[in-house]
Amino acid sequence: MISEPLVSIIVPSYNVEKYVGACVDSVLKQEYQNWECILINDGSSDHTLEIIKSFETKDRRFQVFTQENAGLSATRNRGIEISNGDFLFFLDSDDILSSDAISTLVSSVDNNDIVTGITVTSKITGDIISKISPLYPPKEGDITFANNHFEVLTKAMESALTPVAQNRLYSKEFIDKNNLRFKNGILHEDELWFFETMLLAKNVKFVNHETYFYRTDNENSITSKLSDRNLESYISVLEEVYEKYIKKQNLDIAKWYNVYLKKLFLDFAIREREKLSDEVIRKLEKSLAKTYSDLPSQTYLSPKNEAYYRAMNKLTLKSFDQIKKYYVRNPVNSLRKRFKLFQITYLLK
Repeated sequence: MISEPLVSIIVPSYNVEKYVGACVDSVLKQEYQNWECILINDGSSDHTLEIIKSFETKDRRFQVFTQENAGLSATRNRGIEISNGDFLFFLDSDDILSSDAISTLVSSVDNNDIVTGITVTSKITGDIISKISPLYPPKEGDITFANNHFEVLTKAMESALTPVAQNRLYSKEFIDKNNLRFKNGILHEDELWFFETMLLAKNVKFVNHETYFYRTDNENSITSKLSDRNLESYISVLEEVYEKYIKKQNLDIAKWYNVYLKKLFLDFAIREREKLSDEVIRKLEKSLAKTYSDLPSQTYLSPKNEAYYRAMNKLTLKSFDQIKKYYVRNPVNSLRKRFKLFQITYLLK
């Protein structure tokens, strides 16, 4: 391994004049020095471009590009194409890095395709970062998965791992060898990216150290402005996984993970039902049926979780109203939840 590999930090930027200065300043303050920062203005109508161009004059490691609005996926993909680094790192333009973020991740590279630090949800006011909570790191702390048997995807299904693209150091060789790119034209592209990268990666390292602060107080983020398009994007992810990895490749792990995705997306639809139209709920019902597959006898899960996922798989064939009535979150840790699983498995027609 190169002792000080070049890290390409990719920062897509769209109408973030309130936040992007602090974000890019956290790159400038990195203890690790061998980086390039690719700042892409994605058709902003505010002062974002002026702000990021000011950093280009401060340090030659910043490169500024501008384009007509194309969306986050296309902008990240352009960053991948432009990059010269041995490793890639995606940074959202309203978030903040710890000063030792890149040095921490690089020091753990070894022969890993992906290295991840801990992301902490935070409120950020000037130089003050008020931490809220970490985003589902592995409970084991520092851990490396050989990932020969889809251990990372299994860990996500068993105990949740946050399916995001940012705050991970990706080997550029791994990304290019597998021709990995973000799906254009959708929101929540990270859910698909997480599945595809963790499906193919070997040696995935999780570092028990806070490296990334995820801003929760951006009123313009996609999680703050929910609409039918959010659920339509989730449907697109479901259908992509089904068509590419179940229908064409017949991958057992994809069949199990498909149920996990349905669980996540149903949880969203049930929670946000009042903000969603009847039409998009009908689209969801059709997609759940279209992407259904029988689960194989081979399982990657513990017996308790296997029973849960088999029940959820059966439930996805029902109407949304029935799903809402019987749906339970994992873990199944109460008599009420156990009874609902029993009803789904044995009584629900």
